[in-house]
Amino acid sequence: MTLATLTTVPAANAAASIPSQGSPTQLDVGNWNVEWFGAPDFGPTDEALQQQNVHDVKAGLDMDVWGLSEVVSTSAFDTLVAGLPGYTGVVANDPIVTNGAQYYSDFGDTEQKVALVWRSSMATLVSAKVVLANQNSNFAGRPPVEFTLRGTFDGVTRDLVFIVLHAKSGATQDAWNLRNPASQALKSYLDTTYPTQNVFVIGDWNDDVDTSIAPGKASPYANFVNDPARYTFPTRALSLAGVPSTAGYPDFIDHQLTTNEVQAKYVAGSATAFQPQAYVPNYATTTSDHYPVLARYDFVLGGGGGPANVIINEVLANEPGSSTAGEAIEIVNTGGTAVSIAGWTVADGSAVRHTFAAGTTLQPGKAITVFGAASAIPGGIVAVAAGTGGLNLSNSGDQVILRDSAGATVQSMSYSSSQANSDGVSINRSPDGSATGSWVKHDTISSLPRSPGQRADGTAY
Repeated sequence: MTLATLTTVPAANAAASIPSQGSPTQLDVGNWNVEWFGAPDFGPTDEALQQQNVHDVKAGLDMDVWGLSEVVSTSAFDTLVAGLPGYTGVVANDPIVTNGAQYYSDFGDTEQKVALVWRSSMATLVSAKVVLANQNSNFAGRPPVEFTLRGTFDGVTRDLVFIVLHAKSGATQDAWNLRNPASQALKSYLDTTYPTQNVFVIGDWNDDVDTSIAPGKASPYANFVNDPARYTFPTRALSLAGVPSTAGYPDFIDHQLTTNEVQAKYVAGSATAFQPQAYVPNYATTTSDHYPVLARYDFVLGGGGGPANVIINEVLANEPGSSTAGEAIEIVNTGGTAVSIAGWTVADGSAVRHTFAAGTTLQPGKAITVFGAASAIPGGIVAVAAGTGGLNLSNSGDQVILRDSAGATVQSMSYSSSQANSDGVSINRSPDGSATGSWVKHDTISSLPRSPGQRADGTAY
């Protein structure tokens, strides 16, 4: 994943003061085509200025989730997210995205990519994958990417699915001939895969939903419009009102689609195309030719309720160097309620290695890490030293078992010698923070070899 320890946005120009459009308690969702973001040969010519302006708009608008399209430079994306404290993000060709690199690494890694950015305190990533790969050509080589976020909404732990797309562009018959079957395939996929789930499809649809931008053609998305029992475009009202979503054309082509489960939460009238040119000088030439599209949904964020869900998330068996003090086991509460772990134990395959002290509580969304010894605990994380003086994790394969104070197994994992054969490389859930994620070497999902006490991308819990 992204974010980690990158530098913040350059500040050569005065920051634009963008009025917040976010709500502190409801879910605010935005999508934005950021026009050849980070591409020196296309789009806005001043890359540093575009970086600052995109940063200022996103920071000011204060949305909870962003679906982005036309991200070209992954380093520019990383810098953008790093300059947004409290957010994390994943771009389509990130190793954590299943099949992402396969479909989003063309043109010497200068392909336009979709991405998702979200408030890290709100939710964790459960999965990320390319979908509808068999429609790759109909999506102009940019098949949609599906992200599942898990968080506490309406007081319970639930998953929200965000599919970010960037459809084929153009007002020609040939372009319409690609968008139309892509739309049919997308609806079939949603009908079959998510008949009762909370799903958002957001991004640059490159066509309108009242009538097509291709002269004389019906909207290629009429199949969704004609199924109101299951799907709604909250942005359709803007199309019908003649509102544009780009700086140069009258049509609305940057939409949000929701399943009926999500639409029940839509805050009526909240969909808007925010026009930053009132705050960003020469916006259309320095920043993007598309406007950010925003909408609000009445999912109550955070709050009590929802069970605690404590998982083993990372195991560092092969410590860096030769001091076993560096062995570590990271435990995360992915649920919505704090839980007392006083008296809980951590064991390997042979014996109990640590018992959590009286008064130890694990808050929702937080981690506690047990290290082999206090000498190896870095600053800035919540961690304790193994009460028995070591974790004794074997590099040839072992078990880690977490039990509650009554001795019942909360969770356990086993790892093989091949997973622990790299010095200083831990074994981590993939996706990070997923209770059902598979166990993989940490450096396959992150640029970091390990991150005990932090998220896989190096950011704080």
